[in-house]
Amino acid sequence: MEDSTGGRAGRNCVWGALFVALAATPAAAELSRRDRLAVLYSNQVIFDRRGEPLVSVRVTEGQARVEIESAGGVTLLPGADDGSRVRAREGARWTLTLTDAHPGTARHWIAVDRVGASDPAAVAAARARFAEAGEEVATFESGALIGIAGETLDTRVVTIAIAPADTAEAARAQARARGLEDAELVAEPRARAGGWIVAREAKSGVEIRARDLLWFSPDPGATLTIPDLEWGHGTPKRGHARRTYAGDLYVAVGNDGRLAVVNLLSAERLLEGVVPSEIYPSAPPAALQAQAVAARGQLLAKVGTRHRSDPYLLCAETHCQKYTGETRTNPATSAAVQATRGQLLFEPAGLVDTVYHAACGGHTEAADAMWGGAPRASLPGLTDDDAAATAPIDDVAAFLARPDARAFCAWKGDHFRWTRTLTGAQVTAAVAARAAIGPVHAIEPLRRGRSGRALAVRYTGRDGSIEVAGSYVNRTLLGGLKSGLWTVARTGGAADGEPARWTFTGAGFGHGVGLCQHGAIGMARQGRGLADILRHYYPGSTLRRAW
Repeated sequence: MEDSTGGRAGRNCVWGALFVALAATPAAAELSRRDRLAVLYSNQVIFDRRGEPLVSVRVTEGQARVEIESAGGVTLLPGADDGSRVRAREGARWTLTLTDAHPGTARHWIAVDRVGASDPAAVAAARARFAEAGEEVATFESGALIGIAGETLDTRVVTIAIAPADTAEAARAQARARGLEDAELVAEPRARAGGWIVAREAKSGVEIRARDLLWFSPDPGATLTIPDLEWGHGTPKRGHARRTYAGDLYVAVGNDGRLAVVNLLSAERLLEGVVPSEIYPSAPPAALQAQAVAARGQLLAKVGTRHRSDPYLLCAETHCQKYTGETRTNPATSAAVQATRGQLLFEPAGLVDTVYHAACGGHTEAADAMWGGAPRASLPGLTDDDAAATAPIDDVAAFLARPDARAFCAWKGDHFRWTRTLTGAQVTAAVAARAAIGPVHAIEPLRRGRSGRALAVRYTGRDGSIEVAGSYVNRTLLGGLKSGLWTVARTGGAADGEPARWTFTGAGFGHGVGLCQHGAIGMARQGRGLADILRHYYPGSTLRRAW
């Protein structure tokens, strides 16, 4: 993550484009200072001696004070000097604070288009389209160019962005003025955050001061614990918990000028903490193995595409993948990870984007319908039964009224079909936060996906109407509906007035693309194996071992 230079329109900013070679690099505890800084300040992926990729996952951020305990011996490595190593006794407890800190600075752009990096002509055409409209344009490359398993995987995407602003708030205001209130903002780093990290050991009183970075590397088999970790910082769903981590922890100065704690460990050990947070550990082994393969694919697919200006690759929240360290590891899910070690799904175009969700409700959604881009053969949207039909659902109301018991996810009834009721006043208030259209009296899906999920919705009120794009955006607007596969009915009130209530009838839980977790469990309960499950949810894919 180099400091940005230059300010002219039309620059090309490359974030996260990388090439990874399978080489026998040192284990995490033996990284050189140069390696440690590479992990911190770039999207480079390195491999340990077993040939497994090492992944950096932010476990908490935005902290003024953090405590770290060691269950065994631990070596502390200040980032400023490769020769400085401090050995700490077993049971040491360190309190970390920050002094003379400053946040990072960035410009913020409005993302308006995305094009595959392998198609330079399409990138040039997209840039020209907005430049000709008089916009200041920049292109930002994310994703990775990865050499693995004897081939090159290219997950790079170029984001076309316009209208830079010095703050995220100003950029969001510009987006609203252009009718792009739901557009993603892209941060262009201009200067790194920094400061002195001060670590004091409770019993000995030993104090260590490190510039920007302090590394905790436990002895083999030892772990590190944060007794009062704040998870979900800055989100509505946040809390505190005691969590223990395998692998290394490093403490860095986040872009907000506060402490961020990051866990660096092998992909396989990370997955042992991820899988039990994503699926019931009591699920049959074949379903757990399918989840392990899907989660492993997501680790690689998301490298370089998330947190592009942060000192880590991924976060421990659902934004990337839910991860709670050693806290929720389970023998059954760990066995599933170990049984599928290094296994990934491939298709002719490269690595399959193995997205997953809780329950499809009887029909998965096509990735291109949900998120745009070209159709993907491995994510077409299909019925969740042996027919695996890809024909779109034409009559959503009939589909919801007559659920097919043959669907693999039908066993989980509360997610397979559901209802949700909101008052007229609740809907009006939610829509009013986006546009002043008065009391809402009509809700009309304008565009649906292959599975019938509402991808764009018109809300009509006494004083006008507004169209809102995006399945998740509308689910959130309507009080957090379980999925975008729904119909709605109104009760009470005049036809052109606000009703007493709105009743939503729906199916599924989550975005509906890729692996249906409840469906995988249903298939496994019927005796279907790992290959059958993956073949159903990612048609045309091939399972191969990458490390």
